[in-house]
Amino acid sequence: MSSTNFFRFRRGASIGLAGLLLLGFISGVRVVAQTTPGADEHKAWMNDASDAEEDFRFAVTDKDAKAAAAALTKIEQLMQKTEAYWTAKKANDGVALTKDARALASEAAAAAAKGSLADAGAGFEKMTAKCNACHELHLEKR
Repeated sequence: MSSTNFFRFRRGASIGLAGLLLLGFISGVRVVAQTTPGADEHKAWMNDASDAEEDFRFAVTDKDAKAAAAALTKIEQLMQKTEAYWTAKKANDGVALTKDARALASEAAAAAAKGSLADAGAGFEKMTAKCNACHELHLEKR
């Protein structure tokens, strides 16, 4: 093999390796971008949370503790997603309020599961106060 062919091979291999590394990097960036929740997803979660709040209110009116617990559990799950959203945006106040709302939803769900709709309702009211505080701070910033 002549030295010219060797250098061409080496140069081609270097370019090919650089291309593979760049492709790997771009693929990694795409995966991160896909796993970070966006504003549209967040808005959908908030709409779902609003629906679950209504479900809770109807369940209390119907004295259906099981349905009340299910609605609060759904809110808790949505708050977990919302916490990830605010964490990605580095909005510490949103993260703190969401954590509080999630904990209150969990406590209220446990009370409802035990049949105590009064305690669940009290927890629900505290939770919605956290939700409202977050909405006052961030509704237009999503």
